[in-house]
Amino acid sequence: MAAPAEIITEARPRVISLRWIISGREDLIWFIGSVLSSYALLLLYIKGIVPLVPMVALWAILIDAPHVFGTFSRTYFDRTERRNRARLLWGSLLFFVVGPLMVFLGAGLIFFFVAALWAYYHLVKQHYGFMVLYKKKNGDLAPVDNALDRLFLFFAFNYPFVAFIAQDPEAMLRVPPGLQSGVTGLAKFLLAGTIIVGAAWLVRQLQRVIIGLPLNVPKYLLLAAAIPMHWIVLLTPMPHKPIAIVAILTIYHNLQYHRLIWFHNQKYTNRTAVGRSETPAMGLDLRAKYGAAELISRRLLFYIAFGIVFGLIYQGPRQYLGYVSINERGSTGALTAPAFATQVAISFLWGYAFIHYYLDSKIWRVRRDPSVGKALRMD
Repeated sequence: MAAPAEIITEARPRVISLRWIISGREDLIWFIGSVLSSYALLLLYIKGIVPLVPMVALWAILIDAPHVFGTFSRTYFDRTERRNRARLLWGSLLFFVVGPLMVFLGAGLIFFFVAALWAYYHLVKQHYGFMVLYKKKNGDLAPVDNALDRLFLFFAFNYPFVAFIAQDPEAMLRVPPGLQSGVTGLAKFLLAGTIIVGAAWLVRQLQRVIIGLPLNVPKYLLLAAAIPMHWIVLLTPMPHKPIAIVAILTIYHNLQYHRLIWFHNQKYTNRTAVGRSETPAMGLDLRAKYGAAELISRRLLFYIAFGIVFGLIYQGPRQYLGYVSINERGSTGALTAPAFATQVAISFLWGYAFIHYYLDSKIWRVRRDPSVGKALRMD
């Protein structure tokens, strides 16, 4: 007896894979298209439309610090997380001590150099994290692809950063003297690695087409947004570049993160992607379970307002200290008492960023923490 045609017909393999984290529209706007914010800030700055200090200060207070608060909203302000991750959260507060201790020991230059490296690594790590989410969503988990994707990101993001340091005198002054001679050589090595690994990565994508493996389009779009932007910003000449690029590079990262946090934090209100809200009884249960996190995430306006208040507390003093007092030096070039005190204060305030960087490396592990995968709807 012949089987029905629909049973014996073989399923055609997918040519492309288009599974998104939130939805096609939301991902294209916030996780990929928000790269336009970096290009806009770059253009406004190099054309002299927006001065350096207002640009960086407003970005830091209104956008960057609130994204740090986003991490705190789902850790320190979450009653369940405080209980489950008590050692991690309270132990992370020691980062406030590291900077002042190093400044007191005369290692301030090393501290601020390491802080800058960690800040850039954090940007790259977030791009990697989004790439991994797209890989999981789209079943793009073959070992060879995992290895090539990781290597491609490492070289493609790190070459322009090291090349920027090698080419910019202001940036080189921030490198400890013992490391300055190796910067140019490292840049050449990373450029060679980028070319070799990039070629291997492209060959692998062609191989996927030939053997009929689906192409992970969201991953490609993410990489096409993030990598060229880093190269353009880091290799474009501009005044006071070490300060300016912090805002220009990071605003894209900020907007991505804000949207991911808001998507994740819907678990505190029991709202779904289509907007279903909790009943009063559910609201009371969530409030009892999560504490302040429920209030922060109850309305977008609440989240924004709390974030800006945090920005005023954290980045307000940091911006003032950074741009008014940090360059005070005595006639011999040694730090005067006010400048030394300023370095101690700034190094203390770096603790907020360090906690954010460190916690972010722990709290988004979808495989190890099923609750994160559930909140991000990875299934």
